[in-house]
Amino acid sequence: MSKAFTSEETPDEPVLGRPVQRAAPGQERPMTPEGYQALLAERDRLLGAQSDELKHKLALVKATLESVRVVTPPPPDGTVRFGSTVTLAWDDGRSQVVRLVGVDEAGGQNISVEAPLARTLLEQKEGDEVEVVRPRGVASARLVRVE
Repeated sequence: MSKAFTSEETPDEPVLGRPVQRAAPGQERPMTPEGYQALLAERDRLLGAQSDELKHKLALVKATLESVRVVTPPPPDGTVRFGSTVTLAWDDGRSQVVRLVGVDEAGGQNISVEAPLARTLLEQKEGDEVEVVRPRGVASARLVRVE
């Protein structure tokens, strides 16, 4: 293999099919206080791990802790910001609740602030109508509640 395709500076190995995620030098990823506490709890649970699989998972958790910056969400004021929980009423009659979090916390109703829906919602206010471009076309929703 060509030396151009190897890296002696970053010897990280994939962890359970997922590479260790580190922020670029001088950059950090946002994380809610709740997400950070959950990550610390996971680290504490994995400390002393004996299996290779758990050691890899611990390495991922430690790398993530080194790369995140805890961002305490501001008090709710009806405007969508990092950490906000938003209730949406879609034009097709569905209701959806999402919380805008850091990329390392995304899953379920927690969506990354980098996701297209989250980027559309940021800085919108309770009662606003938004349009979201989806693979099947444009969908409209009203922000019913912002907490």
